[in-house]
Amino acid sequence: MKRFSIQQIRHKWILVISLAVFFVTYLIDLMSPREKPVTLFIVGAIVATLIAAVWAIVNYVTHLQVNPFYHDDTGKKQPIFQPKTHQYLFFWGSIAVLIGVILFILIFLNQNLALPWVVDLSVTLVCYGAGFYLSFFLYMLLDNLLSKK
Repeated sequence: MKRFSIQQIRHKWILVISLAVFFVTYLIDLMSPREKPVTLFIVGAIVATLIAAVWAIVNYVTHLQVNPFYHDDTGKKQPIFQPKTHQYLFFWGSIAVLIGVILFILIFLNQNLALPWVVDLSVTLVCYGAGFYLSFFLYMLLDNLLSKK
């Protein structure tokens, strides 16, 4: 169960800043009149995405420092990235997407739940859950590129 531990997520504070920027700017957008320009949300989403990208890079580099390339008994170079090592990305991504989709379904079934913060929470969970999935595949790609050098 250790590989699903939230402790595997390094530098959580960067991710929390990204989540907060996205959540707050999307909530402001939802609660603002529809006639207004969506510039704040677009800028907020871009900033949140860039911060999340920084987190993904820093998280990967931290795991590189913890799990550098090593040679096994045959002298063969082993990869840094082992899919089992980063299953937490799939696990927590799945949890976030599942909760976000359940909230969407509940909102669809009961319009009284269509409060801006509930809609915002569901969108945020689905987006960041999908981001965790993408990080998993990005880590695999980076590992393949690095192991060929």
